[in-house]
Amino acid sequence: MSIVIVASFACLYQSSPARADGAVTELFQKYLANGRLSEADEQMLSTAAAAPNNADAQLGLGLVRSARAFEKLSQSLYRYGFGSKSDGYEMFLGRGSGEIARNENPEAITYDQFRGILAAFIEDLDAADKALAAVGEKPAKLKVDLSVARFDWNGDGRVGPEDHIGRAFSNLDEKGGALPFVVGFDTADAKWLQGYDNLLMAAAKAWLSHDFSESWNGSFGVIFPRAVSTLSVANGKGADDMTTFGVNKAQADDIADFVTLIHTIRWPVTDTAMWGEVRDHLKKVIVLNRDTWALIDKETDDDHEWLPGPKQKSGVLPSFNVTPERIQAWLAVLSQFEAALNGKILVPHWRFDKGINLARIFTEPKPFDLVLWVTGPAALPYLQDGKAMSSGEWNQITNIFEGNFAAYAFYFN
Repeated sequence: MSIVIVASFACLYQSSPARADGAVTELFQKYLANGRLSEADEQMLSTAAAAPNNADAQLGLGLVRSARAFEKLSQSLYRYGFGSKSDGYEMFLGRGSGEIARNENPEAITYDQFRGILAAFIEDLDAADKALAAVGEKPAKLKVDLSVARFDWNGDGRVGPEDHIGRAFSNLDEKGGALPFVVGFDTADAKWLQGYDNLLMAAAKAWLSHDFSESWNGSFGVIFPRAVSTLSVANGKGADDMTTFGVNKAQADDIADFVTLIHTIRWPVTDTAMWGEVRDHLKKVIVLNRDTWALIDKETDDDHEWLPGPKQKSGVLPSFNVTPERIQAWLAVLSQFEAALNGKILVPHWRFDKGINLARIFTEPKPFDLVLWVTGPAALPYLQDGKAMSSGEWNQITNIFEGNFAAYAFYFN
């Protein structure tokens, strides 16, 4: 997720645009260099509406809205103390350096409030998707300095040292200041980010289309310290120094909640229409990614590229070698995934000779039981004979990435 945040947010900080309107540049500098995303959204919307043919303004609006979606999500999660027990969330927020303090006084949160956070995230991503779609294939270019990026993670309305996320992605000078880290974003990158917005909408809708209240009531205290649930009411606070089998109560609670979470991931589908939209978003990601690479193939410049072609250099990850062979291998993976979503090829399961018809999982949904999917019984209704992708084909494709397929997939979208 962090790569999406950087891509969307970074475009708010413009240094020397290739064709951008001077007024657009001024707006970026005035409203966004200080992390004022809500005002930036309003101003960029006004600018884009006044100049519908200005692709730079449309790109800026889409990127602002993508960044705003992540900012609002982060603020909501921080408000309720999401992951305050988790080192992983500290890494997500950059708290490993001690810059962002834990939320020691989180608010109580209910199941419906959490679902509301997911719904708001989807709405914000959809607005960003529509704005980015307006760019189309029109030439657009925003050349930006990532080192100055600021992001109001905790929603305190102030831009302090903890909000200067650009430092995390830049080299530092001898005085500890962030050195310039310039990246040029273009039309192809608009398609790339639009794809990521759809991927995240698919993930959020996958949650919302299911009823996970049993997990919430039995285990979400491990995620939100003040989750309002039937268990939290019965459990009480307890004493910090109480021990159970040599483990203090707080630690014992966390272990019990984690085990309960795994056990209760058996969520029924309650919104079949939304569950179907998950597949639609995934298909759209594939189409957008193909469009991204088609546009990259037509580029003739080499200007601090966010996602480079074989004849370009990456402005973000110079160690990543984007070759024609790797692009073709990646597109082959997308074609396989698309065929699986359409039920034209089957997905193998380690336990069975037959394959899984992925399309039927969406058209004939059953409760999602994590354990039974891993062990096999949940796959039984969807097994059938037919062509499935073999391990040999998969190994042939992934070998082209020299054992680093996951990292390239994260980068390529």
